[in-house]
Amino acid sequence: MLRIGIDTGGTFTDLSVFDEDDGRVCFTWKLPSQPQNPTEAIVAGLHEITARLPEKARYVLHGTTIGLNTLLEGREPAPGLLVTEGFRDILELDRQWRGEQVYNLLFDRPRQLVPRHLVRPVRERVDSRGREVLPLDVEQARAGVKELLDAGVRSVAVSLLFSFANPEHERQLRAILEELAPDVYVTLSSEVDPQFREFERTSTAVVNAFIGPRVSSYVGTIEAAVNDVLEGARVLIMQSNGGVGTPPVIARAPVQTLMSGPVAGVVGTQRLCREIGRANAISLDVGGTSCDMSVIPGELLTASQSKVAGYTVRAATVDIETIGSGGGSIARVESGRILKVGPQSAGAVPGPACYGAGHQPTLTDALVVLGHLNRETLLDGAMPIDAESGRRAIAETVGGPLEMTPERAAAGIVEVLAAQVAMSMRSVTIEKGYDPRDFILVAYGGAGPTVACPIARELEIPEICVPRDPGNFCAAGMLLTDLIRSHSLTRIGPLDETPESAIREALEELRDRGVRELEEQGVSPDRIETQYFLDMRYPGQSYEVTVPARETRKEDLTRLFHEAHGRLYGHTADDESMEIVTYRARCTGRLPKMTFAAAPSANGAAQPESRRSALFPGADAPLEAPVYRRTDLAPGFRIPGPTIVEEYTSTTVVYPSFELSVDGHGNLRLQSTA
Repeated sequence: MLRIGIDTGGTFTDLSVFDEDDGRVCFTWKLPSQPQNPTEAIVAGLHEITARLPEKARYVLHGTTIGLNTLLEGREPAPGLLVTEGFRDILELDRQWRGEQVYNLLFDRPRQLVPRHLVRPVRERVDSRGREVLPLDVEQARAGVKELLDAGVRSVAVSLLFSFANPEHERQLRAILEELAPDVYVTLSSEVDPQFREFERTSTAVVNAFIGPRVSSYVGTIEAAVNDVLEGARVLIMQSNGGVGTPPVIARAPVQTLMSGPVAGVVGTQRLCREIGRANAISLDVGGTSCDMSVIPGELLTASQSKVAGYTVRAATVDIETIGSGGGSIARVESGRILKVGPQSAGAVPGPACYGAGHQPTLTDALVVLGHLNRETLLDGAMPIDAESGRRAIAETVGGPLEMTPERAAAGIVEVLAAQVAMSMRSVTIEKGYDPRDFILVAYGGAGPTVACPIARELEIPEICVPRDPGNFCAAGMLLTDLIRSHSLTRIGPLDETPESAIREALEELRDRGVRELEEQGVSPDRIETQYFLDMRYPGQSYEVTVPARETRKEDLTRLFHEAHGRLYGHTADDESMEIVTYRARCTGRLPKMTFAAAPSANGAAQPESRRSALFPGADAPLEAPVYRRTDLAPGFRIPGPTIVEEYTSTTVVYPSFELSVDGHGNLRLQSTA
């Protein structure tokens, strides 16, 4: 039985095939993405797999950026919004906090996804404890819904005050919408984010309604396409929380997939580092259009709320920092002599100039000019390279304005990109209290292993690890995931006055809901594990601290809260009482996992396949570097830089100040010698 991981990026679509019988990845494939129709590349890859492997596929796990791209592009029709009467301007009011833009007098906030004329108030009221104060005015609600339908909306978000405590009125509105317009996509805030704080809940519901029609259509198309090629295979979609969900689950709450693409690589990094005995790691995923990074101090760091494209989203996600710096990032000169790289990208079409169709210089063109990438072909010959076109693009756009040779201009492009990534990496390490010198850098993606050395040097990170098939590592990371369903319930009350039995009952209610959903997705009860958490605070605090609730004894919860509060804020108020705000349960349906097996030994001592001249940023002249095929390198191999290692999905460039070795799992280990 096979399991297939598919990662659709802005430039390439990556496929990794896991053989469940021997626990290994048995095949990888990479092909250009089709931004206008991502399904085409996926279907082409699946046909390639079926032509090569006769085994039957059990699962197809897919990570996609379709939801994120839909939100970033902002081209979808605006949804409608139904709110409690008197709260029509909830989105406009926001939290009135401009964050990093607080001193920017010219700050222009993102446009609202729902313009005010598409917001309709409905007459109803439930109090903070869920008691009905004013019944829903059905006739007024029907009139408001008809006005939205007459305006042409194809999706509607419903966010009523205190619906997290009693969702009945929101359910009544859904029934009205289904009666009047069965084809309209409906989002209830009480289902996608059943927590207090009305702005965050409304914003999350609106984002879900905005991306919902496109994402639900996409996952349905993917499921149908996979079933056409692989009869009987189950499709699972990667979620931002590090787990996967079935297409029907994702179609109802696509807001859970905004970080679907890069999160699988972070999951894979954590598992890899456990195998090699390293607790602290920083993941570095440099693909064609972006660079994603995450700090992993033993466990994955998660966030329950984030800003995506300027919009507040409250959904559990692995904590990832993303910037527009990738292999296709376009280099240009601004304001006379300032070199900029990204965030604009050449993408899959037209792609870097050296791919033959593009004309703008990119990081990939710079790496070809420097000799870091093969000047003739990539992807084992499947991608022909026009080195002269890349050199010409850099000379005309960057070298000329800066009065530099193409080689020096290319070195400048690499240095600028490395500085951008290092600056962003400082924000997820040093600014959060982590010293990058205590971490190992795990580099993957098509360009990650190529540019990892200057980034590590910038941050004084002593060691780099490059996994096998790094260009397909996110697709492989999906083979390490589980089915996850997370549920929460806001029920504010003093800890002292809340019976322990009531705490257990609330958590068990959430657990039962998650377990039921996992069983509906085909997971047997013996493979389901549940973790419990409580959001707690001192009375009067505006924000909460999440603590594990393995035990529901009050003395244990008190101790855990004080420990967590002290760790986050540096102080505790031991004499203060505390409140429980939100109950959480995370149910995990375990799937069989890929293993990082020991690497096979190679025949004889490795010999370089060739040698080529390569210029390294900061060096006065080019250096001759031996070029090895990765398949020729066995555990125990060691050589000082400069060295270049080529493989199907990526190229690892070992700078002169690093030494290369191969560990027992076949990972490349680059250690600083400076």
